[in-house]
Amino acid sequence: MKILSSAVLLVLAMSSLGRAQDTFVVTGTPIPSDLLHQNFGSVPKGISAYDLNICNVTAIKQSVVSSEIYQALSRSNAELQPIGRQIMLASILRSQNRSAANLLSIALNSATGMLSVLSSSKYSVPTGLLTGAALGSLAAQQLVQNLKPILSADQLEKFEDQVLEPALVLDSGSCVERTVFTLNGNPKLKASSLSFHVR
Repeated sequence: MKILSSAVLLVLAMSSLGRAQDTFVVTGTPIPSDLLHQNFGSVPKGISAYDLNICNVTAIKQSVVSSEIYQALSRSNAELQPIGRQIMLASILRSQNRSAANLLSIALNSATGMLSVLSSSKYSVPTGLLTGAALGSLAAQQLVQNLKPILSADQLEKFEDQVLEPALVLDSGSCVERTVFTLNGNPKLKASSLSFHVR
């Protein structure tokens, strides 16, 4: 009888130990593309984002690193490939640098420089034409500068505050919301809600 009760206690201890390994419960909902663009600017094609709710389900303060969350997310949905915070920021900034407005701005800067060279050169170009072209080019530069889709201070602040950082420390029973960017391995599949455990 004593051996049986010891075996039962051992099984109970093992099952509670198994449950203790899940220290974080994570749920996620897809972020609509228009809201994603509003919050973070121009995001490269094929990249989506999820709003994750990460909760510490233990009785003590716990820490978790982003790579553990990425691995658990990948295990829960093999079609999703999480993208790290710094890689995503670099990708957003790079895609915005290739925008038509940036290319137009470069062209206008070049035109202004060329007009300056022409005005001081030995070639006879009508003064009115040079002045009009230079003023038009400068005015267009100012307009493009105001319309250029750069990552605004507000968007950068949102990125810093909302995107999953390298590590989190959560008190017992507390939750945080963080954004995670993913590359969808199967673009035909519609983004759906997520639910998974970490550790």
